[in-house]
Amino acid sequence: MEERILTLNDEVIAGTLEYLRKASRKADALMENYKPVFNGERLMTDSELASILRVSPRTLRDYRNEGILPYIRMKGNILYRESDIEKVLKTNEHRAAKRMGNTL
Repeated sequence: MEERILTLNDEVIAGTLEYLRKASRKADALMENYKPVFNGERLMTDSELASILRVSPRTLRDYRNEGILPYIRMKGNILYRESDIEKVLKTNEHRAAKRMGNTL
């Protein structure tokens, strides 16, 4: 049986190392973006929600002032419960209607 010395340049070793590097980067990204839940509920900041909904912080303020978005204010910070936002979106969802005789 022939002995073989494995190096970092060996295809199997190089592939495994690259896989581990990718996994490490993904784990780092998850930890960086991790937000603990409060009482089983995820809370979002103004900037996080604005980014998710693709609206400006000004639009969120208007929605709050109009009573559209429920929120929590603590010492000047605005927080939104994820479940509240899901309810608002579901309540305001409009489905496309089928036309008579035609399918969309």
